[in-house]
Parts: sequence; structure tokens; C-alpha cells
Amino acid sequence: MITAQRAQEFGIDSQGENEPDVAFRERVSGILREQGHIIEAHEALRNCLYDDDPSGGVMEGIMGAMAGALHEKQYSRDGVGQVGDDIALGALASEPRKPEMSPETMLIACLLAR
Repeated sequence: MITAQRAQEFGIDSQGENEPDVAFRERVSGILREQGHIIEAHEALRNCLYDDDPSGGVMEGIMGAMAGALHEKQYSRDGVGQVGDDIALGALASEPRKPEMSPETMLIACLLAR
């Protein structure tokens, strides 16, 4: 399990006896993101390596973190929220621009472009 490896590698408490897998992955990824380990945080959340992720979710999160950094934007106050923001920004950044954007998407795009 990649998440357990990342936890051990960075000195994060291992998964608790009654801790669900999803909660463990979120906890580890949040701590790693707060420490600035962006790639490892997204690998821990998805429980796979960035170069071995058939769905592309790890790279989407990394791309979102890069987009946020380029625009000097950070919306969350904690690591878990920031990982989620990275994923959302990555989804927006990788989506081809279409004139038929919904009002919500248009608003988010405007906020990101500042």
C-alpha cells in the first residue's frame, strides 16, 4: 500500500486499528501536503504512484497544485482541504475551454484567472 509506505517514509503514524482506509489516506495526504510534499500527498490519497495511475488522478492533483502556485492561490487552511483544491484546480486546468461553460464553471475560471 503506497499510503502506508509514504506514512512510514515521512514518520507519520500508521493506520489505526479502527481507522478506515479512506480516512487514513486523507490523513496522510493532508499531512504530506502541509509539509509541501505535493507529489507524495497525491500518491497517498490515490494509493498509487504518479507514473502508475491509469485514471490520471495523481497527475491531475499535481497539475492543480502547479496551477494554484502559478496564480499564487491557496484556498484551504489545512492540508486535506488543499489536496481537494488541487484536484479541483487540476480538473479545471485540464478541461478544454468551451464557450458553453456553465455559470458556476465560468465563475471558478474567473476566480482562478486573477
